[in-house]
Amino acid sequence: MPWLLKMTVLVSALMAPAALYLCFRLFNILKKGGKHLAFLKWLMPLVLCSFYLFPLVGAIDFYTTGSIDLLGYPKILAYWFWFGLIFVFQLVTWVLVADLLKFGSRLLSSSYKAVEQWYPRFIAGVIIIVFIFVGWKMYQDTTRVRTDSRSLAIKGLPPSLEDFKIVHISDIQGDEYTGRDEIANYIDVVNRQNPDLIIFTGDLISYGTDFISMAARELGKAKATYGTVAVVGDHDYWAGTNTVENALEEEGVTLLRDENYTIKLDTGDSLAITGVTEVYSKASNPKTVDSLTHNLPEASVKILGSHQVEDHLITNARQNNYDMMLAGHTHGGQIHVPFLGMSFSAAERETQYVSGLYREGALPIHINNGLGFTLGPIRYGAPPTVTSIRLKKE
Repeated sequence: MPWLLKMTVLVSALMAPAALYLCFRLFNILKKGGKHLAFLKWLMPLVLCSFYLFPLVGAIDFYTTGSIDLLGYPKILAYWFWFGLIFVFQLVTWVLVADLLKFGSRLLSSSYKAVEQWYPRFIAGVIIIVFIFVGWKMYQDTTRVRTDSRSLAIKGLPPSLEDFKIVHISDIQGDEYTGRDEIANYIDVVNRQNPDLIIFTGDLISYGTDFISMAARELGKAKATYGTVAVVGDHDYWAGTNTVENALEEEGVTLLRDENYTIKLDTGDSLAITGVTEVYSKASNPKTVDSLTHNLPEASVKILGSHQVEDHLITNARQNNYDMMLAGHTHGGQIHVPFLGMSFSAAERETQYVSGLYREGALPIHINNGLGFTLGPIRYGAPPTVTSIRLKKE
């Protein structure tokens, strides 16, 4: 079974207990709401079942034809499935809270009969509000690019680098869902920051080679005084690093593959970047990283860039007095599933460095949310982000 279908089926299984609970609970609540809510008691189970059309059609297609292309299916099926995942867990939370409040009213209030009478209508209102809210937030978090501006204090920063602006972006993930328009809008936000330097921490495309040229062309439109520097991401590696590197070089983007890169200012001051390939299929060699970090030319600012964060990269950066580490990979969690006041994302199961700024001792570690998607073509609680880092003297 292809990994995309396998993961979709797994998500469906995780969602099933909550969906089944809602089917039975809502049917029992709404049937007490009289003729005004009679349609809803049948509609809700149908809606909950419809969320499973995407994996169901995919499984039938795979087992009857022996092949499958989920990305070729109508996009509405994918959007509806992932909307359903969030809606189901959000709705379960509020139904459980409402049931607890109802139970409390039975113990503490003499007007329990009135509560019982109005409860089906209240739940119907909750269903509508949650449906609208989840749809609105999913749309906002998927389509609207957020800017994150930060100042970073650096010890001994020379005057020539005061207010030097580094824009950190990641995970463009060009594919059927993240096309030319979406990438162009993202790069437009980058250019509005007026960066001195752009650092891209990998994953230009999602899969294959069809979108490499298009994504590289759009990234090449990013404008910075000292250009754009990139490192390899997982999907770049799978698609063929040489192919990605050639496409980026045609657009004036420098791809660092276990290399050091120095930018010299007219004042004689410099900024040095160590670009490390750290992906699933090619973990960085600790000896190589040790050599790169120890032999980095003297510079006023030292940056370590990688797609993923690993402990030995942090250790090397700290031991060699790097001023920051930049990475991506997690998409900020991409889909944070809400449940009982908490939220869960797949990225949190993999790493503690999910989104934003972290510190390990004196080393700042920044993780950019990126633009595109893995597995599901939506975002929830992790909007696309362009990060602007302004250097300040400590």
